[in-house]
Amino acid sequence: MSIEIIAEIAQGYEGNATLARLLAKAAVYSGADAVKYQYIIADEVCTPDYQYYKFFKKLEMSDETWKEVAKIVKDGGKKLYFDVDDEYGLKMALELGADGVKIHATNFYNTDLVRAVLKAMPMVFISIGGISMEELEAFLKFHDISPGHQLCLMYGFQAEPTPVEANNLVRIVAIKKRFPGFSLGFMDHSDGASEDAQTLSLLALPLGIDFLEKHISLDRILEIEDYISAVTPAAFREFVTRIRRLETALGTDNLELTEVEKDYREKVLKVVVAREPLRKGEKIISESLALKRVGSLNRTPIYRKEDAVGRTVIADVLPNQQITKEMLS
Repeated sequence: MSIEIIAEIAQGYEGNATLARLLAKAAVYSGADAVKYQYIIADEVCTPDYQYYKFFKKLEMSDETWKEVAKIVKDGGKKLYFDVDDEYGLKMALELGADGVKIHATNFYNTDLVRAVLKAMPMVFISIGGISMEELEAFLKFHDISPGHQLCLMYGFQAEPTPVEANNLVRIVAIKKRFPGFSLGFMDHSDGASEDAQTLSLLALPLGIDFLEKHISLDRILEIEDYISAVTPAAFREFVTRIRRLETALGTDNLELTEVEKDYREKVLKVVVAREPLRKGEKIISESLALKRVGSLNRTPIYRKEDAVGRTVIADVLPNQQITKEMLS
């Protein structure tokens, strides 16, 4: 199954309807599978004396604007996800036809919201950045969540940006081992201006993730909210292309040789050939044989001289001629 790539707009729309629509179009252009916004009602996020209350208040947009944004995403053939902080946000997500919502770590202990989301949404993402494994285990037990749920545990956190060495991607393997059967995703918060923005997520591919979340912005020069880990639409499109090309290298865990491998095998493995002329009825000795590559394999090759020594040839054999199992008695 192909990894689902989520273009994370987060709060990058800054409460501006035009910017919100442009970002939706940019995310569709990027080639991502899904687009995600943070739906904010300031008074549900924090108290009025909180340092960012005014900013959160500024993020609020009309229902009509959100409908326009949702239409752009849906018309573009993409899934639509939201981070929600309250039951009104969940209600709006449902009305907007959201395909799923994410419970941010900030709401990890918001029992009412978590229960409502689990009951209402077809797909739920749980952010586990900053959450201990003991807390996660208790959370899953408390909410009676089993691997059968349409739920993904999203690993990663935002340190604006998150240093490469702080990602600890191998933890994904440990989490999968501790919580078998659960879907996992990686939230990439690398520096959007660095080469890591194009390459870090590649390291997560073979670890067994099903989702990749990455920030997108119109232009980093504008320094729009959440731009630090974001890449431009063109860079995001390049990111998607790279992921799609390289995830095919993961292949399958089926250990049977593929046709390409079989072809390689035929070209490189040495087979038993005659070192000197052999007469019909002659018993083979080791000194009469050699191991060499041949132009094309005939019938059933012999790969070890030991399997031919002591056997008798049923026809004359020329020097450098391949000796097959069918030629021996």
